[in-house]
Amino acid sequence: MFVPATRIKSSPDVKNDGKARFDTGKPTLTQQGIDVDKLIRDNHEFIENVRKGTR
Repeated sequence: MFVPATRIKSSPDVKNDGKARFDTGKPTLTQQGIDVDKLIRDNHEFIENVRKGTR
């Protein structure tokens, strides 16, 4: 039986929070100094409408 010593696979980095992250080279909203929680609160209705439109 062949058992490889190392497995080489192409996959995104998986961090501790379980989300796959792709390095796009662009700064995140938080790194740009944007308060994401406030952005979501201010645009909640718009975000909900967009999400409903994709169903």
